[in-house]
Amino acid sequence: MGKIYGREAFLMAIVYFSLLFSPLGNAAQEKEPPKTKLPKWTQYYYDRVALFEKENAGLREAKGRNIILLGDSLTEGFVADTYLPGYRILNRGIVADHVGMGKTGVLRRLQPSVFDCYPSDVFLMIGVNDLGDDCSTASIRRVASCYREVCRTIRSQAPGVNLYLESCLPTSKKYVRLNPAIRALNGQIRQIAADLDLTYIDLHALMVDEKGELKKEFTREGLHLTPAAYKVWAKALEPYLPSTMGTKRTGMPSSR
Repeated sequence: MGKIYGREAFLMAIVYFSLLFSPLGNAAQEKEPPKTKLPKWTQYYYDRVALFEKENAGLREAKGRNIILLGDSLTEGFVADTYLPGYRILNRGIVADHVGMGKTGVLRRLQPSVFDCYPSDVFLMIGVNDLGDDCSTASIRRVASCYREVCRTIRSQAPGVNLYLESCLPTSKKYVRLNPAIRALNGQIRQIAADLDLTYIDLHALMVDEKGELKKEFTREGLHLTPAAYKVWAKALEPYLPSTMGTKRTGMPSSR
């Protein structure tokens, strides 16, 4: 038995040292491989959310409450200092963002985009990118259902916040096919506003031409907006903004 034991020990030593100095053995000692690289717009989403979190950390010392613009690339392109100077506005738009039926989207980032921002008012515009993925009737229902969940979550977790639902805007040129679905989704958003006693702001009516498309002076490629469009948008929001931080203007019109 002693000879057998010695031979086994010798063989085990050979296996051990062969593994230790083999490529497999070295790999076992290395750190875990890097995570799979995320798609461009997914990475941008997480980078933008990280920026929100960093900005929010600096809000703890600020007095007063903030106005939140919440949405996708159209919202991200809204430069508040240019179009609505004098207001405490936080832009929480993210290029290519969705309502939130997947792992990302507005519903998935309400904490850094709204709840951690000390908000008084939230202006929400979202949904066009979801329709770009699928503009079927079934998809419109799913988008509207998720949109309703966004509104309910904000209402339940931030009951003192004024929540405004902005219509999705018309499109033109290569995006013109989305217009029927956009009109249908806007009808759903208007109904959500009525059901939850929220204010619906019809920006679509301000930017649509006689053909039912986005006016040519408001876009270059049919989807994103020119400064002229943002000026119209800003003017439409002004009646709903606080005249001073924490105080609403009197005689505020309503589209409920």
